[in-house]
Amino acid sequence: MLFFACRKYPDTSQLSTNFVVQTSREPGANFSSYKTYYISDTIASITTNPNDSLWFGADATQLVKAVKDNMDARGYTRVTGNHENPDLGLGLTVLKDLNLGVVYPGWWWGYWGGCYWGYCGYPPYYPWYGGGIVYTVPTGTLVLDMIDLKNAAANEKLYVPWGSVMSGGLGNTSNDIQLGVDAINQAFTQSPYVQTN
Repeated sequence: MLFFACRKYPDTSQLSTNFVVQTSREPGANFSSYKTYYISDTIASITTNPNDSLWFGADATQLVKAVKDNMDARGYTRVTGNHENPDLGLGLTVLKDLNLGVVYPGWWWGYWGGCYWGYCGYPPYYPWYGGGIVYTVPTGTLVLDMIDLKNAAANEKLYVPWGSVMSGGLGNTSNDIQLGVDAINQAFTQSPYVQTN
């Protein structure tokens, strides 16, 4: 007597594709001491393509605009270039990669308990004669750094009073840019101390 079993693949379409947002604040940072900021209209891009260095265009503009809107709402004034000596420099970087994996189911797909042929607590092992299951996960991380330019010369170093790392499925859905904008907004939401007033 032969037994066959089928297993449906789980529906992963309902998993969240929202970014995980982390922020960090340098202890003792006085955000009210800064009044002006500068951010480039391009985003530094680090991918598996060695020719990538900058990301620009409509998508990049939306992400940069989200940073500008949040900084403006917090009372900071944007300047158009470094020649205007901004107090803060903001840098936005995207790290994008495509992770590829293969899962080989092995001998057995699940455990349902009980005794089998006199061995209790151990699952039966039936060989799986299928191939591996290949999956890809596009990942993207946005990094936003706030750099103190006001005191850089006096300190002889660049001080980063605040930063955010936003990790998600960049390149996974058609609304990734909106998810990136939401992540930037969340970074500022969870950092109410970033304000000039």
